[in-house]
Amino acid sequence: MRARPRAARRGVAVAQAAQHGVAIISVLLVVTLATLIVSSLFWREMVTVRSVENRLSLAQVRWIESAVLDWAEVVLRVDRNSTGAVDHLGEIWALPVAETRLDETVMGGARVSDAERNAMIAGQMFDAQSRLNLNNLVIAGQPSAPHRQALERLLGLLGRPESLATLLQQRIMQAYPPVVEGRRLPASALPLLKVSDLRSVPGFDEATVQALAPFVTILPKSVRLARAVVNTENTKVNVNTAPAEVLAAVIADIDLQAARQFVEGVRQRTFFASLDVARSMFGGSPVLAPNLLSVGSDFFIVSGMVRFGRVEAQSESLLYRGSVRVERVWQHRF
Repeated sequence: MRARPRAARRGVAVAQAAQHGVAIISVLLVVTLATLIVSSLFWREMVTVRSVENRLSLAQVRWIESAVLDWAEVVLRVDRNSTGAVDHLGEIWALPVAETRLDETVMGGARVSDAERNAMIAGQMFDAQSRLNLNNLVIAGQPSAPHRQALERLLGLLGRPESLATLLQQRIMQAYPPVVEGRRLPASALPLLKVSDLRSVPGFDEATVQALAPFVTILPKSVRLARAVVNTENTKVNVNTAPAEVLAAVIADIDLQAARQFVEGVRQRTFFASLDVARSMFGGSPVLAPNLLSVGSDFFIVSGMVRFGRVEAQSESLLYRGSVRVERVWQHRF
């Protein structure tokens, strides 16, 4: 039997080597594919776990927000029972809460000991009646001249056109159903609910809205309690809490400098149980109109931040304090 030629033997060796190379590449491809599949499964599992954790954290954040509002309601009820109808910035409700870590006792048993799930809260309660209520431009369906004039003065102090007060009053009037020949027709516009809604009023640009935001608010004209609807029209500015710009707008007989002297000087030392006492502290004894001013408040804003795990939420809530209970009017989350 003759031996194979050397060239034939070399060809067989090359073919066998090629087969081995293909086999190795096939194994590598299989291993790579298996690795990708396993990695995808682990990734999906991690995403699912994170999603569940985030949902649990969000639920815990909502629970904390509810607990904070419960606490705020208790504080307001205790304040009303202890100090009566007078509200000022030296009371407990006005103290800010710095960023504070919560423990398991406060969290109702939720585990917050690990560093990644620290529960934190921070916030403050504000007197909503320290600001000018824009809904007072129309009272009982009729334009209110004193409130329009107060808004005109505020716009002037802020360097904005005073004519915007009349435009806004007309816009608020459009939210009232007109009566024609004894028939009540549908309103031509929806009511304004937030200060940011001013952007929809002609003439109110972003700069004007931003300038007004610290000094005005929009409070509801009625609040539904457990068994009754309370009329809350014509809320009055609290002389004990209002900033100087608002006081200078509401009190026609003083300028901004006199209002600042009152706020930064006299009011830093004391509060006022009546408008007559507050009037005596202004130079010249200006008229403090009882239909525009008061020494107490019924509406309060709770603004704060809650953080739990990877979830952080900021919210603002409006509370109405009646004679018997405190009602949550609305809550906005940012």
